[in-house]
Amino acid sequence: MEPLRRLLGDGAQANGAVDDLQSICSPSRLMKMVGDWGRSMLPPEEVTVQGRRFQVQQQLGEGGFSYVFLAREVPDSRGVDVALKRMLIHEREQEDDALREMETMRRIDHPNLLPLILGEIEEEPHPPSTSYVIASPARTRPAGGAGGGPRRCHMVFPAFPEGTALDRCVSRPVAKAFTPLQLLGIGCQLCRGLEHMHALGIAHYDVKPGNVLLESVMDSMDGAEGSCPGGFRAVLMDFGSARTATRAVASRQEALRVQECAERESTAPFRAPELWDCPSGGDATIDGGACDVWSLGCALFSLTSGGKSPFESASGETGGSLALAVLSGKYRWGESARLAYGTETRAAIDSMISRDASSRPNAVAARLALERAMTSASAERGATNTVTTGE
Repeated sequence: MEPLRRLLGDGAQANGAVDDLQSICSPSRLMKMVGDWGRSMLPPEEVTVQGRRFQVQQQLGEGGFSYVFLAREVPDSRGVDVALKRMLIHEREQEDDALREMETMRRIDHPNLLPLILGEIEEEPHPPSTSYVIASPARTRPAGGAGGGPRRCHMVFPAFPEGTALDRCVSRPVAKAFTPLQLLGIGCQLCRGLEHMHALGIAHYDVKPGNVLLESVMDSMDGAEGSCPGGFRAVLMDFGSARTATRAVASRQEALRVQECAERESTAPFRAPELWDCPSGGDATIDGGACDVWSLGCALFSLTSGGKSPFESASGETGGSLALAVLSGKYRWGESARLAYGTETRAAIDSMISRDASSRPNAVAARLALERAMTSASAERGATNTVTTGE
């Protein structure tokens, strides 16, 4: 680029033009452009899951060795999109994780928990592919294998075009993403989903805004199972971290294993304090239900604060250590959130984020507190409307 820089001169505008061109022509940018062009020339990939064929439309996201795509069944008789999750399996542990996730999803049946439509693991390794469906081929090649590539697990779910609560939260001003009734309605629905899981002896262990799918529906305030107060249906997804709700921790070694598992599977800003510093010995146990309630409280708080958990901001007061912030249990509501959400709403959420697991409400009690706050918020809205209309 130096000859071009000399040709254009040393002015700030010329230098800016050269920098822009250099950015556009960077090797990584050019490789992406070539890759995008090549992928556009390929026919859409088709995937068969339990005897049914699906055509991949586009990639929605990825993480680790898993990818999520928008897909549609072939032949397309209903015109309904689905979400297709692909997990690349290199080792037995990854296969066990995939089997556990599918088994968990087959056990649950609740309107606020994402259902599994189909799911299976391929019998044979899949050869490396240049299709965008297997991104970053270098990451997907195992050390060996007759097929030259990893085995794959495919799971099919309903699609939610509106995305997650986190998507909505980060695209709107702080404390403006959800009205009080919407926030409380989402919390009540997620509590119902957790109640169902906990009754089966299963805990989610990774409740967070990014794992909450939203769908706009008719506002329903009757409190019945499946009702959607606030106008959003909230659905909890991603059961890869789900495990037995109650775990005995007899030794320090077992406590360290629990902490290591949580570090891999539970998102740090929404991870309960007992998973950061696990008790051990005697009758010590980890109550996954209490962990889920903690995470849900943090998730609801984050929906009022631009997607940040209460301890991401508080970590600035502990030298930047998120762990110390969580273990201290100290946090503050932002001024915008205090103005937007009433005392009873904040108190219901605060009770879920109690440092002491034994003092937290269970999912049922948490829902009842949120419902009481919803009644108050609804009454306040009604009073405001009456004053506004002069009735």
